[in-house]
Amino acid sequence: MIQPNILWILTDEQRADSLGCNGAPWARTPCLDRLAAQGVNFAAACTPSPVCVSARAAMLTGQSNPRLGVLNNHHHLAPERARFLTHAFVENGYAVASFGKHHYNCREVRAFPLEGGTVLDDRAGYNAYRVPVDEAAAGVVYYPSEFRHWILAGRFPGGVADTAEAKNAALALAWLEQRDPARPFFLRLSLNAPHTPVLAPAPYDTSIDPASIDLPIDGPDDLDLPAPVRENLLGKAGTGCLTRAQILRLRQVYYGRVAFLDEVLRQFLERAADMGALDHTYIVFAADHGCHLADHGFVQKQSFYEASVRVPFLFAGPGIAPGTVRTPVSIGSILPTCLELAGIDIPLPTDFPSLAPALRNGTEPSPEPVFSDLDFGIWGYRDGDRYAMVREGDWKLALFRDPQDKTRFPEDDGSMLHHLADDPGERVNLASRPEHRATLHRLLERIDTRDRALALG
Repeated sequence: MIQPNILWILTDEQRADSLGCNGAPWARTPCLDRLAAQGVNFAAACTPSPVCVSARAAMLTGQSNPRLGVLNNHHHLAPERARFLTHAFVENGYAVASFGKHHYNCREVRAFPLEGGTVLDDRAGYNAYRVPVDEAAAGVVYYPSEFRHWILAGRFPGGVADTAEAKNAALALAWLEQRDPARPFFLRLSLNAPHTPVLAPAPYDTSIDPASIDLPIDGPDDLDLPAPVRENLLGKAGTGCLTRAQILRLRQVYYGRVAFLDEVLRQFLERAADMGALDHTYIVFAADHGCHLADHGFVQKQSFYEASVRVPFLFAGPGIAPGTVRTPVSIGSILPTCLELAGIDIPLPTDFPSLAPALRNGTEPSPEPVFSDLDFGIWGYRDGDRYAMVREGDWKLALFRDPQDKTRFPEDDGSMLHHLADDPGERVNLASRPEHRATLHRLLERIDTRDRALALG
């Protein structure tokens, strides 16, 4: 058997509705839409954790975040738990590398033998430009808070080739050109976009009409919000300090930044194809988590609303029948799936199933509960209290499962229960409705059963 190549493209903070193939008419993603048409689009994919470090640690190890003890960006992945599935490719003769953003918080053990590239370019940081810019002409929107001063929107001070995304893609192409063609490769291109700083080079920063972006601009009085959202996320990243014009601008540049990202990927994939690097190659595309863009009244991620927890996930390659999968899955399944498709034994038990049988057979995967976990302590809120989510079909439950201080919040476990088919905007929290008590307890038992299997409960 000829071992296939694996190309894994990972983006950061990218919403599922930023792809045209997911039904957003304002999205400008012809490259990714073409990839979706060539392979499988997992339309109900969830992140194992709606923040960068914990999502990436879970993907790289195939282990759930409660098992890893990594539940937010401040948590360190202990070396004894850093059993990266990428090492199995090295051990089976693959050339293995990653370029761009790595961000899994383990200093002692590396997931890839070669980790190159940069997260950001030299022209802008997360909170400020690094070169002189006429901010009015660039249409810059900052988050106006002493807590954070993120760049939420603006024009990038340079062209496409000056961005970190284009530079990381160039490094990956150079590595492909220099590789030993007799060996299969596993290459990850991991890009920061569309994560903050949300900057897009002209003309992408103004190419999308903000009036065409059909997303609600919710306020805290419009929704039945549990305490974790009302007290933490609205307090730290709420949109009350932004004008409507600023919200429209940040959405315009966000989707424009995705359009720019799509162009970088088009050029990268065309160059890779020209050198023959995409022959007998599986291509995986996913984002680590989404973001809100003022949905539900705040601008960041760190929630289990669909805007944050649902992500784009595409899989194309030899023997994969094109189609759309509606069954909820986790992107924690990426590496177990890649290993099985490569004919490599998965070296240790994983918490996420391989999706290879569904890809090969053109069928829906077995419907299983999908979990996501988070610790809000990164922003000083209920540090150490794990917030857990389970999605089963159209039902989704989130709540604090093992609070450290049961006296501080005796009546509020942060429960959120939504039925996505009836309420796709997640505007009605059903957790306190007596008629849904049986559903809540059934989903809670799904979480507790998983936790017992992880020896957490």
